[in-house]
Formats: sequence, C-alpha cells, structure tokens
Amino acid sequence: VAMAHSVMTVPFATVLILVSLSQLDRRIDLAARGLGASVWERATRIIMPNIKFGIVTAALLSFVLSWEEIGVTLFITSVNAITLPRLMWMGLRDNIDPAIAALSVILIIITVLVLAVRSVVTRRAAP
Repeated sequence: VAMAHSVMTVPFATVLILVSLSQLDRRIDLAARGLGASVWERATRIIMPNIKFGIVTAALLSFVLSWEEIGVTLFITSVNAITLPRLMWMGLRDNIDPAIAALSVILIIITVLVLAVRSVVTRRAAP
C-alpha cells in the first residue's frame, strides 16, 4: 500500500522541492563553500533551512493525496489489510459509526488549528 501511494505522490513532492531549490540563492552556498563549510554543514545549515517550506508543503500535499486515494487503497489491498481510509470507507458504506464521525471532526479541528497557527506566525513575521 505504501509503495503504491508513494508512486502517486513522489512526483508532486519532487516538483515542489525542486521549485524550492530553484529559488535558493546559489551564492550563499558558494560563500559557505569558500569559507570552508563541509557538504554536511552546507546541507544542514544553508540548504535545508532555505527549502523547509517546500519540504513541508511536499509532505502535506503527499499526505493529503495519499489520504484521499481510497480507490487505490481498495484496489491494491487484500481483504485483511485495513488502513484508516479504508476503515472510514467501510464505516460509511456499512453503517454510520459515531467513531468515524468523531474522527472526521478531529481531522477538521486539526486542520483549522494548523491554519490558525500558520496565520498567526505569518502575521508576526511580517514587518
């Protein structure tokens, strides 16, 4: 299941990370190299902090794309393999389970909280 979802989401994640890398100022990396920074130091102290939003966006998009692809999950899994999206699908198909409704509400609350925190952080960072 994980491999099938990875095949679907890796191209999107790759594009997002490549866009972040293309926006990276190459002169910063060259300056760090000129000052004697190792490859590991340049990667962890210069490149990763500058592309962290691209990585986070790629991870979130991959998660959402994988989460919504219930069709792929139903197609490639056996009857015994139960994933959370499949469990939710079976709950909606067979009977309306209050636990499924509660899980949906929790996911919506988490999404709203993440967006609210992001909005506050963005406002505070703006001059």
